[in-house]
Amino acid sequence: MPKIAFVCTRNRFRSPLAAAIFQRELAARKVPGEWIVESAGSWVHDLMPPTEEAFIEAAKRGLDISSHISLGIEALNLDSIDLLLVMELGQKESILIDFPQLTDKTYLLSELSGPAFTIPDPYVTKEPSSEIAREIETLIKTNIEKITALASRNNHK
Repeated sequence: MPKIAFVCTRNRFRSPLAAAIFQRELAARKVPGEWIVESAGSWVHDLMPPTEEAFIEAAKRGLDISSHISLGIEALNLDSIDLLLVMELGQKESILIDFPQLTDKTYLLSELSGPAFTIPDPYVTKEPSSEIAREIETLIKTNIEKITALASRNNHK
């Protein structure tokens, strides 16, 4: 049973949306097997619900994220993670320093499509949350086969 986790900063917008979109794509494409899909933040101080913008973007896509509560990456069972997809280069670097056992399992979501780039945090860059959500959705849809193949390969190691 492959286990994948999406990571952003506070686990309130990008990663919960990515996890929900990925779960929808697994079901829509009838990807076989049972999958564990989680999300976490690299810098979570308080357990919080998704942002209002995350609820809006999820609703536009017919997704329900109402049960989501932010978690820090340290709350995940990292030994059982098969694939960790992060939003920012700094997150990847920090995770690999703190958790070197994840070296072969950690990627920027964007690097699966070609040159790696940071998916911006709308609360830092003030970029429209709708554009960021669309980018996350496009990256997941475009790379679903790569994502599932990487997670499945690591699950069988």
